[in-house]
Amino acid sequence: MSKVLKGSFELMKQLNIAAILNVLRTKEKMSRAEIALITGLTPASITNITKFLLKAGYLNETGIGESNGGRPPVILELNPEARYTIGVNLNVGIIEVVAANLNANIIAKKTIEVADKEDEKKYVVVLNQIISMINGIIYENNIQKDKITGIGMAVHGVANASTGILEFSPYYNWRNVPIAYDIENAIGYSVFIDNDVRAMALGESWFGSAKGVDNFITINISNGIGAGIIIDNKPYYGVNHSSGEIGHIVVDPDGPKCCCGNYGCLESIASNKSLVKKSIKLIKQGTETSILKEKRDIQNITIEDICDAANNGDEAAIMLLKESGRYIGLVISNLVNILNPTEIVMVGETMTSNDYALESIKTTVKNVGFMVPSQNVKIVQSALGNNAAAVGAVTLVLEEIFNGREFAEGNN
Repeated sequence: MSKVLKGSFELMKQLNIAAILNVLRTKEKMSRAEIALITGLTPASITNITKFLLKAGYLNETGIGESNGGRPPVILELNPEARYTIGVNLNVGIIEVVAANLNANIIAKKTIEVADKEDEKKYVVVLNQIISMINGIIYENNIQKDKITGIGMAVHGVANASTGILEFSPYYNWRNVPIAYDIENAIGYSVFIDNDVRAMALGESWFGSAKGVDNFITINISNGIGAGIIIDNKPYYGVNHSSGEIGHIVVDPDGPKCCCGNYGCLESIASNKSLVKKSIKLIKQGTETSILKEKRDIQNITIEDICDAANNGDEAAIMLLKESGRYIGLVISNLVNILNPTEIVMVGETMTSNDYALESIKTTVKNVGFMVPSQNVKIVQSALGNNAAAVGAVTLVLEEIFNGREFAEGNN
């Protein structure tokens, strides 16, 4: 019986801590009385928990509020520098590692490219690169190790968030690699992983364009293409943790071969890498365009070059962006017909550098989608921009803190 009561007490403590932290996370500055009014907790509970959180450094007393006749209230706010989180974005050909505070503000960032060569994509090689980058960012920025709450990983492919196993990564050609365990074992911090775009969706929900939206889809257009689906404010995983793999929907059966083995997938036609390949082909065919700029090697063209050229009115670049937008819009129109979300959040360089692809997507969805959902859905740019994956990775850890699980017995 005592074990049940002890377990119940610990759970209640976690829930109460979570309630107070989340109020201060979203409302910023409040008195104890205001917190009690919002959470429904007793003044005694508020006093005990805020005392604990002040001692642990999670809260600061920042001033005196206005009096309503009695003693003026002390104002509390979250201390964003109380703890730090490491975020890892393992994307198609890119590793990005950041350190961030409790507000997901990035204080340091490291990025490297992963070569296309097979030997440089081997699991042990990439794993050691990630471990080295994490250790480097901690050491170079003098982050106290006891202030690091954990490591969040946004990974390309099918990730099992509950086991920490990356079950399938098409670009890296990995199957069932225990990446969370391996990094945790090497560095000593808890590691939380999820598919990169689901992590982005979580970040957009907490800090970005989907704050307060319960049903939305985040779509990332990068070297890969994927969707993170949020239904009733919870991520949708599917039976095999592979929901949202829209980049591998076939949109042209006669199209180029995709990294997954099929032909004509959206990713092989509308991703950043595919646009770069198309631009190279156009230049070799003699198309007049400023995409190449002054680069001597045509193979050095980037998606930024295409977007810059479009911003300068280059017709070939604009055509490429609009065409990719139409293909993406066709897939989104089907998502909208099936799931009827409130909002679509678009992430990626081609979505934020100009409006050509985004407007093409909006037009296609409205023209092709079923009338009611397609006319009402909002299609917006990410508020997190190039940091969407990194912030999403960080949020995987912040979710543990602000849900109170960080304060479970044995974790504090």
